[in-house]
Amino acid sequence: MEPEAPSAERVALEKVLASAEFSRSERLSSFLAYVCETVLTHKTVRLTEQHIGIHVFGRPDNYIPAEDTIVRTTAAMLRKRLAKYYESEGLGDPVRIAIPRGSYSPVFVANDAVAPAAASPAPFVLDPTDISPEPRPDIQSSPAPRHWRNLLSVHKYRTIFGVFAALLLVAIVGAFAAPEKSTDPVDAFWKSLLFAGHETLFIPADSELVMHQRAIGRQISLDDYIAKRFDASTNNVHGPAPPPFHWRRYTGVISVTLAVELGKLAANAPRGLRVRYARDLQLNELKQSNAVLVGTADANPWVSLFRDRLNYHIDLDVPNDRILVRNDAPAAGERALIEFAGTEREKHGFAVLAYTPNLSGNGHVLMIGGTSSVGTEAGMDFLLDRDRLRAVLTRAMRPDGSVRPFEILLQCALRASGTTDVQVIGVRIK
Repeated sequence: MEPEAPSAERVALEKVLASAEFSRSERLSSFLAYVCETVLTHKTVRLTEQHIGIHVFGRPDNYIPAEDTIVRTTAAMLRKRLAKYYESEGLGDPVRIAIPRGSYSPVFVANDAVAPAAASPAPFVLDPTDISPEPRPDIQSSPAPRHWRNLLSVHKYRTIFGVFAALLLVAIVGAFAAPEKSTDPVDAFWKSLLFAGHETLFIPADSELVMHQRAIGRQISLDDYIAKRFDASTNNVHGPAPPPFHWRRYTGVISVTLAVELGKLAANAPRGLRVRYARDLQLNELKQSNAVLVGTADANPWVSLFRDRLNYHIDLDVPNDRILVRNDAPAAGERALIEFAGTEREKHGFAVLAYTPNLSGNGHVLMIGGTSSVGTEAGMDFLLDRDRLRAVLTRAMRPDGSVRPFEILLQCALRASGTTDVQVIGVRIK
């Protein structure tokens, strides 16, 4: 019997490892080989930063990734080296390997330039708990020559002074220029959320809640969340109870990034932007304030308060490890339900942006949630892209210049180049 031919994925891996870009780097090759083999042969293994640090780099079981960034630094270098390889030696490879930002699990993508085009590229999603930020390479681990350090230092200070000068000029012009009413839908939208006289609260996703629900095998309701009933002994289908939930307070890098970007937009707002952790929020605050809620109901239960107002929903079926994207009233050509198993997160990615009145009707709430960290990041990128957002908001403008409530359903797809393509697949305006 002839030996079975290697799969296209393994052939793609062997070609990369044998290339000039990788053959001289044992560190990058070991990393890539391990994560690819794990995905291909051990699909149930979670490729976390801790796991890779132990099995690839020989770190002890109790090592602290926040203090030892070898995994994140190597992953950043690996993404750049793969991009360089596919721009040169691997340009004609029929299958390409990509490691999406925010994940350590590789994805194998057909190269449309040499392979028959599929009906549509396979979208993907990452594990909601895989929220490690991609850092800049650790300069201390690879010292640059002195002249490069000098150039970097000069460039850094020039950039800093340039930014300060630009900010000063903007402040001076803003102080003396006559106020002018803007007709730009994007400006009207941000004004209603950040400059409407109300305090604006930013409530990041509770990433620890997602991990806790997986550990106990059930979803925690908003009532239990408010009452802080996080009992892990009930319906715990995954073994011994995890550490007490309230000991840990985590959020993802996407929430942090969005808070920084919105903070810049609200820099001159009378009340500014105030961050409130989801577990500390009070119901009354959603009646008196504007709010930005990050995450779906499984990561931010406060979102469930507004469910009856919305058409698009992203639900996590914890006991059955399924993800459900619901469309309550599908328009022509739309699907009522998009359903896939949690093990298929690397093939599907969706996000919902929703803008609706607050609980009292005297303010506004913006919700951003995705089927994964990549979905949420896609929603954030769309929200901060003025041109793409304007295309939707133009349709939501009232004659008086205010913005109607709206919802946007996005789909993410990984391209052969390793980039993420984001498409609007549904819009609702009320």
